[in-house]
Amino acid sequence: MIAALSLGPGYPGYDAAWALVWGGQLAGGALPDYQAPFAPTPHPLANLVAVPLSLAADGGVQGVLVITYVSFAALLVGLVALGGRWAGGVAAVVVASFSVLQREVAFASLDIPYLALLVWAAALEVRRPRRGAAVQVLLVLAGLLRPEAWLLALAYAAWLGRRQALPLAVAAPVIWAATDLLVTGSPTYSFTGTRALAADLGRPTGLHTAIVSAPSSLADLMGTLPLLAGVVGLVAGLALQPRRFAGPAAVLGIGLLTYALLGVAELPVLLRYLLVPACVLALVAGMGAELRLPVALVIGALLLCAIPSTLGGLRDARAFTHARRTVHDDLLQLARTPAFQRAAAGCPAVYVPDFRARPLLALTGVTAPVRVANLPDGRPGLLVTYANERVRRVFTLGARGEVQRQAAPAGARPLARSGTWRAYEVC
Repeated sequence: MIAALSLGPGYPGYDAAWALVWGGQLAGGALPDYQAPFAPTPHPLANLVAVPLSLAADGGVQGVLVITYVSFAALLVGLVALGGRWAGGVAAVVVASFSVLQREVAFASLDIPYLALLVWAAALEVRRPRRGAAVQVLLVLAGLLRPEAWLLALAYAAWLGRRQALPLAVAAPVIWAATDLLVTGSPTYSFTGTRALAADLGRPTGLHTAIVSAPSSLADLMGTLPLLAGVVGLVAGLALQPRRFAGPAAVLGIGLLTYALLGVAELPVLLRYLLVPACVLALVAGMGAELRLPVALVIGALLLCAIPSTLGGLRDARAFTHARRTVHDDLLQLARTPAFQRAAAGCPAVYVPDFRARPLLALTGVTAPVRVANLPDGRPGLLVTYANERVRRVFTLGARGEVQRQAAPAGARPLARSGTWRAYEVC
């Protein structure tokens, strides 16, 4: 696996960790706790897959990583199947070089299987236009991971022009709303909960933000020169072979439209939500290189000139992934020590410095309430702290965090330590 070789072993990120927690709750016969403090948007398909994974001794950590790496390989193979040996091969190399995407792979982002499903849906459609049900099923599965696929499913049903295609076109949002209704009593909980969480965390939202940020975000995601190569390929393709490039252009337009609609809905507009447009631009860069020689030379020059900065980005991604995996593994190791488990069972609450620690502690079997706060003087509890400021920056991805400074209160005794973490007890 390219990501495994370049980045090394991964770790479950926030969304993946919560999916494993919710999968474990479902496996135990309980409804998932979607309304836990700082819980992310629930993704029905991820939660379903996490049910059997959660039964493993490690809570499903290795299982979700294997699925992600296999999905990344499927994404690259799907690009080759979609674009052909030359154009698809160029697209696969360009996409594999996205340092942002490789970091997403390393922490088991749900966006990786989502992208793989979309690419294979497109590949099946290209091989046999208006294929129908097989493509729609893949879009339904993708729509149970990311709501952006809903618009693609509706557009594809319109392209088919068949009335019987409508049920599958709306299946994903209906299933998503039904699970929200069953778990929370509100069919729109994922929408309202995500919007509230974005406000609580100060994430970028709004149509203006989406429009202004899209070009720079695509450049950050792809690299400026690969982005320009994609634009050159798209413009040249629409001018020289409009029918061949109409499909990718339509998917690109839908991808950018859904990004703007996230802003309209006051939902977060994050860099990774532009991965679909980025993959399309990588594909049309490869397709453009198959056009006239001058176009191929321009695209080739842009991609060759991007190699030094691309390699630098991949080196940075590897270093960051290694540092964050160490912090992640140290926290799990700390929480699994017998001393910590005994204290967590006897203390009224566990206090942590950041919301990202909550699902990781839950994966280790900690059942005491986990609060994102400092442990007040005179109050019993178990306090988990960073070993130093660098650990905080790595664990919070550079964000400000909820608790700026943690210190053991008077009377606290050191309980356990594991590399980058410390635990103190007042119980």
